[in-house]
Amino acid sequence: MKKIKSYLQEYSYLKSIQSLLHWDMETMMPSGAIEDRAKRLSYVQGKIHAHITSPEYSKLLKEFSRKKKLSASDKIFLKELKWDYDLNYALPSEHVEALTMASARASHVWAKAKDTNDLKSYLPHLQKLIDLKRREATYFKTKKPYDALIQLHDKEFSSTQISKLFSELKNGLLTLSNQVKEDGRFVNIKDLKGPFPIEDQRALSLRVAKLFGLSDQHSRLDISSHPFSINISPLDQRITTRYDLNHLDSLSSTMHEVGHALYEFNLPSEWEGTPFQEAVSLSVHESQSRFWENIVGRSKGFAEFIHPDMKKFFPKSMKGITSDSLFRVFNKSVPGLIRVESCELYYNLHIIIRYEIEEMIFNQGLNAKDIPKIWKEKYKEYLGIVPKNDSQGILQDSHWAGGAFGYFPTYTLGNLISGSLYMKLKKERPQFEKQIAKGEFSDILKFLVRNIHSKGRSITANDLVGELGVQDYLNYLSEKFKG
Repeated sequence: MKKIKSYLQEYSYLKSIQSLLHWDMETMMPSGAIEDRAKRLSYVQGKIHAHITSPEYSKLLKEFSRKKKLSASDKIFLKELKWDYDLNYALPSEHVEALTMASARASHVWAKAKDTNDLKSYLPHLQKLIDLKRREATYFKTKKPYDALIQLHDKEFSSTQISKLFSELKNGLLTLSNQVKEDGRFVNIKDLKGPFPIEDQRALSLRVAKLFGLSDQHSRLDISSHPFSINISPLDQRITTRYDLNHLDSLSSTMHEVGHALYEFNLPSEWEGTPFQEAVSLSVHESQSRFWENIVGRSKGFAEFIHPDMKKFFPKSMKGITSDSLFRVFNKSVPGLIRVESCELYYNLHIIIRYEIEEMIFNQGLNAKDIPKIWKEKYKEYLGIVPKNDSQGILQDSHWAGGAFGYFPTYTLGNLISGSLYMKLKKERPQFEKQIAKGEFSDILKFLVRNIHSKGRSITANDLVGELGVQDYLNYLSEKFKG
């Protein structure tokens, strides 16, 4: 194990270099440098792939597996190492490098296309990525091509399982949203009016990040076209948000990314480079970001706590707004076009639409040029609204430009996990909502660190919450909107 840990240390360093190149590309890199950056990212990814699939590493794994007395922990460790090795070994190095190059170029084109509503320039790049990911799916032995891409992000799920969960969830959400419409308390409420000065939005975001437990000595908050969090190293967490003078969505985006960063920061650093220093899955990762963004950040207690800060930073916007009405503003429940700005009642419908489109791409042969039409049809059917332009539609997310097909389902799976964690936290710490109202968040973080962060991949999502279902999450939403 010592030899393996030592070998994987270099893997960790290479991943840090790759992450830093990605972070810079999305935040500070001059636009004219994209081709050079794409080449360098491809080069580094090639080195990472070669390192993690080398004969030397394969030999170490075989030596470890031949040991006669392996502890329960050793067996889990070996199982996760083998999973990673087989996953990487299945992919030819030339494919990995081609995908890295294509996604770097596509991400750059996407950012410009989104700003200018220029879908035409982006579609060839999107089709190239679809073709590459279709090829990638053939390297794995799964019943359906899309399953291979899902399991790159969460090996515990298949498209068949997800489709069943999403169908149940969709029915529950539609029933609940109709009840909320009839009630009206979370519908007939006006948004806060701007302007919201950018410097004050940033100050509020930084304050909340620190209160939640993210060290300003080990993190940065910057601006990007699409908010994201990236782990440079255990002690170097980068998060981004985006600001709009007339809207305050930066606060929820920041809370979301803080949740990701807190998870990465609190993983056991002594296992750096190994599965025991990695998140259980992207679904569990999303459970953390959604937990802080929604279960904490959209709670009645948080509205009560943050109310004085909001009045201080945005006195005109907050005139006549009580903590109770602020809670309802945070949870205003009407269908919207933009996923990251959506309320909890409708957010998962955005994800289900994307999931169904990805399933059509990889299991049914849908091509890039046909996606915008399907996108509009599904938004009309599920949310009763249609994008006015492509920037509000297919161009709103960066995931496909980065080649991250199979990622979208993890948001809703993460929501379901967060609902189960909420129920568990209520049993263990029944006073936690009162603590939120006082600005005390350390017990919540300790609960998450103890049950999730400190475990790395030594546990599974099933270990955390049992067999995943939709009822805990629907009960949580019902408590909030009908309570």
